[in-house]
Amino acid sequence: MAIAARSTGRQSFDVRDGGDELLLADPDVRRALARELHDRVAQTLTTILIDLEVFKTEQKGRNSVQTKVDSVQGSMREVLSSLRDLLQELRGEAAGAAGDFRGSMAALVHDFERRTGILATLVVHPGWPAATRPGATMNLYRVAQEALQNAARHSGARRVTVKLRSIASGKLAMTVTDYGRGYDRDATSAGMGTVGMQERAVLIGAELWIDTFPGYGTSVHVTLPRSVLEAD
Repeated sequence: MAIAARSTGRQSFDVRDGGDELLLADPDVRRALARELHDRVAQTLTTILIDLEVFKTEQKGRNSVQTKVDSVQGSMREVLSSLRDLLQELRGEAAGAAGDFRGSMAALVHDFERRTGILATLVVHPGWPAATRPGATMNLYRVAQEALQNAARHSGARRVTVKLRSIASGKLAMTVTDYGRGYDRDATSAGMGTVGMQERAVLIGAELWIDTFPGYGTSVHVTLPRSVLEAD
């Protein structure tokens, strides 16, 4: 079945035979739809995913339950990844730019140094993927951004380093280290920035932890499966 393009007011549709493809030509309609999908669907799925992570933590020792929750979370992350790709298309965003994590990080580190006066270095080890998935890229980028902001606000550091590495077992690792004053984790509650980093890590199936000690700086570590970040 073929239906010719037709225009009704500001909305233009094109349904093509064989592809079942609906193209919304009007940019305002596309952006409005993207907002609705983000606010009503993506946010709800994100909340459920985080709630499942809390539930999984409460099931310590019940391996069969944790395995099942891991499976459900994996399926939800795939749905969220596909939804983010769709949202980018609807917003007219360039997936290539969002998927260039190394380039984005280089720009972030350069801007951080310019704004704060803190010497910032990006180290990319061999094996880090050249092209990355937009959804995972954005979440990992936000973790790095928050870690750098925390360093600027609280550490008193004069130098920070961001390292991107490929490690064993098919995983990738990002470490953001400041060489500042550090802090006592037992005496300090997690701030909203730290909670936000942990939530973003959950969204992409990553592990995040913080190493710190008074007088010895702070390191934010993130590890995640290569398959989650690397573009096909």
